[in-house]
Amino acid sequence: MSLADELACHACGRVHKGARSVKLPDGTSVGSYSEAYRAYCEAKWVLETLPVTVNRRRKKTPQISRRDYIQGVQDKRGQAAANELATNVTKLWKASK
Repeated sequence: MSLADELACHACGRVHKGARSVKLPDGTSVGSYSEAYRAYCEAKWVLETLPVTVNRRRKKTPQISRRDYIQGVQDKRGQAAANELATNVTKLWKASK
């Protein structure tokens, strides 16, 4: 795989001006416009931002839990996307221990 192929956008196939090569935690090198990098960023955001459970009395915390977010992904993008997100979040969580 050439560098141009690695940096190609997953939506349009072109190499964008701001594209760069990024190394994921599993050691693979992907482009910053790739689907793998998008999935990694989404899983990292879910793990770091959303709480496991929601305390509805605290207004400063997000009012959606990780489970609720993954359920929303299932409703909008399907079961396969929700399973992939849950798997990626679990992998990141285990790697952070």
